[in-house]
Amino acid sequence: MPLWKRNLIVLWLGCVIGGIAFSLVSPFLPMLLQEVGTTENIEFLSGLAFGVTFITSAIMGPVWGTLADKYGRKPQIMRAGLGIGLVYILMAFSQNATHIILARLLLGVFNGFIPSAIAMVATNTPEEELGGALGIINTGYSFGAIAGPMVGGYMSHFFGLKQTLVIAGFVLFFATIVIILGTKEINKGDRAIKVKIVSDIKESFSYKLLAMMFIVMMIYNLSLMIVQPILPLMVQKLALGGNSDPAVMTGLIFSLAGFATVLGAPFWGRYGQKHGYKKSMSIGIIAGAIASIAIIFSFNIYYLGAVRFVFGLFLAAVGPSATAVLSKAVPHNFRSRALSINASFSQLGAAIGPVLGGAIAGIWGLNVVFGFTAVGLLVVLFWLRGINLNIKEALPIGVSQD
Repeated sequence: MPLWKRNLIVLWLGCVIGGIAFSLVSPFLPMLLQEVGTTENIEFLSGLAFGVTFITSAIMGPVWGTLADKYGRKPQIMRAGLGIGLVYILMAFSQNATHIILARLLLGVFNGFIPSAIAMVATNTPEEELGGALGIINTGYSFGAIAGPMVGGYMSHFFGLKQTLVIAGFVLFFATIVIILGTKEINKGDRAIKVKIVSDIKESFSYKLLAMMFIVMMIYNLSLMIVQPILPLMVQKLALGGNSDPAVMTGLIFSLAGFATVLGAPFWGRYGQKHGYKKSMSIGIIAGAIASIAIIFSFNIYYLGAVRFVFGLFLAAVGPSATAVLSKAVPHNFRSRALSINASFSQLGAAIGPVLGGAIAGIWGLNVVFGFTAVGLLVVLFWLRGINLNIKEALPIGVSQD
């Protein structure tokens, strides 16, 4: 078996385990806040707790990306996995909303487990296999995201949310060990690269393709994450109306979108490689916007689950396509930095989204937030119209590090 394929299998498995750990508790943040005694402004505090992680993650992303290009991606997986696992365990001892928000801030500092795994695939896979490989590695996290909420829902039901956090921390330690022992990095980085983060960001933005892709992914993630803090509340309302357990149903609803992504991502990766990434992303975004509007009319938990499945199935087109475009647009020794800068802008959108979603839900109600999601996705589609995604050769970026 070729080394790149073996690495892909092990990294996929690590992303599955990591995805389970990351999604065990995040869908239940509103309930965790209630458990520590929060009784007012649940929507806003839930959005804040969800979003602050992405603020520190966006700040630290380029730092970790530069170090990955310089020293290799595998050390960054170790750093992120062990750090995030430790914070999860510490979060289990939270006594109030402030503790939870501070822990979520610290999570962002250590973030980078999944991006580092994707970057390792992007820098150690033959170019002709890149689109398909990136589609597969994206399913790893999504597959974990399927199992995570379901496992978290049942575990929180039987053991409690805080105990589930401790388990999530140890699960992440295990995922890190799997990747450390099971992979070998060929392109380990270039020690000659100098740490010039601001210069790298400026140089990236000097190219229209990169700049527009960063902005597209920021708006895209804002549109996706705007519903995260309020979706559990919507599920809770519908579940109670149907005499179902809210925690279990929240896990199932979150898992449906992830399951759909697992099914869709490999197909969309190959489709984009064959028919063009722009076409792939456009189809996914249009269908996602329609599904977002359809969620507004949810009348029971089963309808909501079905629409969330369709939403995930089509939105799976965006992630692998965007990663493939950025990877092909820059040389090997700049890929981790390009992907980390992209991740920072994505996380900036992800930070704004939950806070905005919580505020909108508190003022106008839960359903209005899904309308904002559709509008945001259509804005992304508008931006895509002005980008040529047919990459002939890598941009001359990061060539000189003197």
